[in-house]
Amino acid sequence: MRRAAWRALERLGVLAWVGDLRARLRYIRSRELRERNASLTTAPTADGYPLPPPELVYAVAGHFDLDLYVRSGADHAEFIRDRVSAAGLDLDRARALLEFGCGCGRVLRRWHTLTSARVCGCDVNPRLVAWCQGALPFAEVTTNGLEPPLPYADDTFDVIYAISVLTHLPGSLQERWMRELERVLAPGGVALVTTKGASRSDALTAAERERFEAGQFVVQASRYAGRNLCAAFNPERDIRERLSGDLEVVEFVPADGAVFTQDATVFRKRAAPATFARAQ
Repeated sequence: MRRAAWRALERLGVLAWVGDLRARLRYIRSRELRERNASLTTAPTADGYPLPPPELVYAVAGHFDLDLYVRSGADHAEFIRDRVSAAGLDLDRARALLEFGCGCGRVLRRWHTLTSARVCGCDVNPRLVAWCQGALPFAEVTTNGLEPPLPYADDTFDVIYAISVLTHLPGSLQERWMRELERVLAPGGVALVTTKGASRSDALTAAERERFEAGQFVVQASRYAGRNLCAAFNPERDIRERLSGDLEVVEFVPADGAVFTQDATVFRKRAAPATFARAQ
């Protein structure tokens, strides 16, 4: 009975509202964190670009910690670079790169050193897009809808990545967005997407876990598509059989449960062009 009532409140969004309120109150009460954030905001940054307000960081990551924001962005950028290189492509010689779901630039800001690439980002939240447009002038950042299409031509990007985007979409939208990313990915290009997998299965009910372990896709609160309330879980089998489409699955990297709490899948669009440099 208690669990049923809990799930009913969750479906109504009440638990999420309560959780949000608690997080904000903890931040208000944490003088140490607020002072540390203020210090980081006023100090020069390593890359020369401003840090976003803690409120925007919370909208994306569910916490207010600017230091964690910076460090996790560096970790993810290094991970993306390594996986792209392992797939045979040299990120520093890419012609165009897209972050699908760029938020307030946590990872996107790391690509200011790419001198040969057109760096693009897009996000469904216009507040986050507006901040990136003002703070990260080296990148072309635009707003996308909850559903495709993206405002890019076919075969535009050598590298595309999406960190914790499919994790908040029901199955039908996952498939449509994967086909859209496939459309704008250049032949021979690489796409990396993260998904919730076995390391996050403690959030599943017993019935949901049984389906997940059988290789089936599981989604919670699908009516909140595109928001943190919607939680999608993709076993590896589902990614390979349903999401890949005509893309080749190059690598599936399970979450380590520490720095990376989501699985990552690297896809390649077939028929690499000679004009895109291979990693040495």
